[in-house]
Amino acid sequence: MSGSSAQTVETGRLVIAMAVVIYVGLAMSRAVYYHRLNQLKVMIRGAVVGLINNKSFSQQSSHHDDGKAVTLISTDAGNVGQAASMFHETWAQVIEVVLGTTMLAREVGWVCLVPYVIIFFCSRMSRYLAKHLQSKQKDWSMATQKRLAVTTSMLSSMKSLKMLGVATHTESLVQDLRLQELSAAKKVRWMMVAYNASANALGIFTPVITFVLFVLVASLKGSSLDTETAFTTTALLGLVTHPANMIMSIVPQAIGSLAAFERIQEYLLQAPRNDQRLALKKTQDSRDAVSPAVRVEGVTIQSSSVSPPILTNINLAIDKGSIVICSGPVGSGKTTLVKSLMGELPAASGTISVSSKRVGYCEQSPWLPSGTLKEAVRGFSPEESSWYDQVIRLCCLDEDLSVLPNGDQTMIGSRGLNLSGGQRQRVALARAVYARCEMVILDDSFSALDGKTESRIVVNLLGPSGFFKKMGTTVFLAANSSTHFHLADSLVILDNGAVTYQGTWAGLPQDPEHVLKLHLGVTEKNATEDDPQVDKTIRSQSLKVDEAVSDLSRATGDVTLYGYYLRAVGFRNLLLLLVCTSSYSFFITFPQYWLQKWTAAPASQTMFYVGGYIIVSFLAWAFTNGSMWSTHIRIAPDSGANLHRRLLSTIVRAPLSYFSTTDTGVILNRFSQDIQLVDRQLPPAILSISNQVFKLLVQLVLLFSAQKLMATTLPLCVVTVYFVQRIYLRTSRQLRLLDLESQSAVYSSFLESVEGVRTIRAFGWERQVEAANIRSLDKSQQPAYVLFCLQQWLGVVLDLMVAAIATGLIALAIFLRGTTTAGQIGMALNIVIVANASLLGLVTSWTNMEISLGAISRLKTLEADTPKEGSPFEDYVPAGAWPSSGLVELDNVTVSYNPEAVALQDVTLKVSGGQQLVVCGRTGSGKSTLLLALLRLLDVQSGTIKIDGIDLSLVPRDLVRQRCFITVSQDVFVLGQASLRFNLDPSGSLSSDTIVAALQRTNIWSHFEAGDFPPREPHEILESPISSLPQMSTGQSQLFALARAILRLRSLRETPDPSVAQPDGGPVMPIILLDEATSSLDPETEAAMRDIIRQEFIEKGHTVIAITHRLGGVTGDMQSDRDFVALLSKGKIEKVGRVEDVLGTMDSQK
Repeated sequence: MSGSSAQTVETGRLVIAMAVVIYVGLAMSRAVYYHRLNQLKVMIRGAVVGLINNKSFSQQSSHHDDGKAVTLISTDAGNVGQAASMFHETWAQVIEVVLGTTMLAREVGWVCLVPYVIIFFCSRMSRYLAKHLQSKQKDWSMATQKRLAVTTSMLSSMKSLKMLGVATHTESLVQDLRLQELSAAKKVRWMMVAYNASANALGIFTPVITFVLFVLVASLKGSSLDTETAFTTTALLGLVTHPANMIMSIVPQAIGSLAAFERIQEYLLQAPRNDQRLALKKTQDSRDAVSPAVRVEGVTIQSSSVSPPILTNINLAIDKGSIVICSGPVGSGKTTLVKSLMGELPAASGTISVSSKRVGYCEQSPWLPSGTLKEAVRGFSPEESSWYDQVIRLCCLDEDLSVLPNGDQTMIGSRGLNLSGGQRQRVALARAVYARCEMVILDDSFSALDGKTESRIVVNLLGPSGFFKKMGTTVFLAANSSTHFHLADSLVILDNGAVTYQGTWAGLPQDPEHVLKLHLGVTEKNATEDDPQVDKTIRSQSLKVDEAVSDLSRATGDVTLYGYYLRAVGFRNLLLLLVCTSSYSFFITFPQYWLQKWTAAPASQTMFYVGGYIIVSFLAWAFTNGSMWSTHIRIAPDSGANLHRRLLSTIVRAPLSYFSTTDTGVILNRFSQDIQLVDRQLPPAILSISNQVFKLLVQLVLLFSAQKLMATTLPLCVVTVYFVQRIYLRTSRQLRLLDLESQSAVYSSFLESVEGVRTIRAFGWERQVEAANIRSLDKSQQPAYVLFCLQQWLGVVLDLMVAAIATGLIALAIFLRGTTTAGQIGMALNIVIVANASLLGLVTSWTNMEISLGAISRLKTLEADTPKEGSPFEDYVPAGAWPSSGLVELDNVTVSYNPEAVALQDVTLKVSGGQQLVVCGRTGSGKSTLLLALLRLLDVQSGTIKIDGIDLSLVPRDLVRQRCFITVSQDVFVLGQASLRFNLDPSGSLSSDTIVAALQRTNIWSHFEAGDFPPREPHEILESPISSLPQMSTGQSQLFALARAILRLRSLRETPDPSVAQPDGGPVMPIILLDEATSSLDPETEAAMRDIIRQEFIEKGHTVIAITHRLGGVTGDMQSDRDFVALLSKGKIEKVGRVEDVLGTMDSQK
């Protein structure tokens, strides 16, 4: 800027004006770009999740969901959304590299090609790593999917887990899967550390090598390093290496997105459900003509092309308006036939023709979405008040509604958890009636009903003057009992996958040779004429799906979160990170000071400064690699494992009431999205904050030493940034929490639709449910999009601050020239711009950290607010083989769910060791409450429960469930992704031979062997995930539960725990609890199962307490002089005595 003073001023003003245009233009263009990019990300995520949602309704249904769909929408959909930014960043960075190289060539000549040589070698390393990264990324995703699948099953069946006493074993399994996931993640992280080492080498060593080579060439020509060349070259090298480094950093992200894309593509391209049902032509005959509703011709069903047929050559003809009852032994193919009629199972041969594909379907275990009881009954059918009231009366729900807390507006809970088994079946039945379909399929839909209620419903619906007859509705009922055979227009008897009889009830006794292995004794169901009663677990409050709460910490933050998270990180890991980042910050910033000294030094010291420059750069590279290693290899796995362990422990130890009032999707969101933030965002956020803080400190020191006047701009910047981030964080924290919480509704609705896909398709509600899921998705996108907009506001403000500071510094350099040396001005200008960038980077990192801490806040709040089972007084561990006799004493026991809902009142019972007690009564009479009280799932308000004289309130609950009771529940718990061995022997203490023998004892082992082609060894079958084995029917599941009970007893007796062995070597004698254990069995299988119970438990002296709503098949093994029955009514003992006495009381009440 030589010449006259006027020219100098004019030139200075022009430079300042250009600086304003450049920096403001950068801020505006960056804001517009990122705003459009964020819009694209939101649209991509919405489209991908929508595609997955749509595909889930056409997938083949499976009893055990593998969790793939949930993993896709929670993890992979977000990764695919990142592809948009990668694409645009890549071509923009390439242009920047070319422009930077062109300008660099003007300064250093041919040396400008050196960066390309280094880029070439670094890219070779990157290519090698990228080649192996995708497979490891896929392994990580698969491990996450498996953990989430098991976690979902665990959360869905927490009541059964606790009843069986296997909650701690399942907790260990899930935590082991978490460790396996982290192990798979560590392989990816190691590659990322190596990849970043290569990329950092490019960014750090390219300027060093290029600059040093240029200086050496210049010194050979007799030139010395001047200030202008030094700092201009350094800046231009940054224009080349930074975008090249960014391109290399995009590669692993692109590989992660590609892996996510491939997983989504694989899911979307899976073969859809093959509905082979044909449409029957509508007849134009007179009203009296009989029209066909279903025609099954020569149908054979196989689970796979190599497996033996489940059904063989089935031929059926079902007329419209007829009632058809299908029966047969357990495993005969009843449920398979039902699924084939619904189009869920394709026929290997033959055809199925139906008059209507819309079917009112009731499963054995009904699918009920969360919401009110009225919503569950109405489904997606139009609302008709008078018709709704009629349906309620037909299904005997009117009496229940009269005593429910909020009538039909009572929340039924996730999967109907707040309803009893009988109520769930009646609600599902009401839904089928309300839909007014041409055909209704009932798959053993009366198994959980007491006799009085079942009789009334059957008369209302199936009787000669019943609703189905009046409406001409075709009914196909799969049943294990012959109780209602007389109401059928046609009977279909199955055995071994073939029809052994087809005809009327009247023709059956005259043709018995066609009926194989079916005992046609009418199953008695006795019940009292009690007033309507309901399960007291029903709560009036709504489920905790919308978790948003208005508290001050959401806006102001909570400093205790840092301590909570850092404790999970560990002191040593944190100290290691701080040492590495502080050292890196010093050595990466120090070259600015080194260059200033170099430009002022004589040419004779060139080699000294060259050597120092190389050493300092190498140390910077080494410490940045150390910080990456400490973050990704130490902090991320350790914090991820510790936080997941605390979360899992909190959930497993929560009381049963917590799961009845909290939606599964809310809890699952903690294990998916929150844990994902802990794994993928928090560790890099800590690294970034640490780097920016130490960089800023070092830059401040160097800046103050170079130009004190320019250093005064930073305090002003700090104050401004403080107030900006304060305003920003008050809103961003809340938006981030709303974003996280809104995902719960997405997970809940998606999980429910995946679980109930068979029912949804049967009713023809696919589009309505899909639309409801999309509405949840759209609602969840709103806080995410607003947060993106808020982040862009912050970006604009910070970029404009940089523009103001950079322009001011340029003005100072122009108007105060002569007061400092050129080297000082160059170093100060570089450092001030970099320091302000570091400050702004610190703000961005800090705000990202605060936002990501939303996940930590939710985990911390969950741990603090979730109630825990037990009390400090439950610390007595009985010595010896407890229980040794099985004496059960209940003394004036009162149990209530809340002060207004007393479930048991002053119950007194005494069951001696070896006795059998059968507890019966109507739905809601207190049977299940008594069972839950014995298992310590409910607390006793007054009175005591003693086992062998020991008060259970003093014993740890887990110990009570593990040692004191063996439960066989009607809701059979199975972890689909876990092995068959784990499902039978979670403790892992039994041999393969013992497990196989128990399965053979219950006649279920052949079922698991049936699907093996070629045959496998028993231990191979036992180690297979149960979801990969042939699917069990409901009846087979109850046999499976009995086999598990047999193995549980053997495990208790063979345990190496010395506290379980008596000094005299006597065996432990746990009490056997049977909770409707034979409700889904045919009479013959039920008799066989009771023989096993008698031989394995009763004859060996175990106390047996059976909960049942029917006495018909239960009392056969009871000894009148020893065993007895307790009749419950309204939570009180109405009658205790011999079977004959109780039956007499029940008969007198009819």
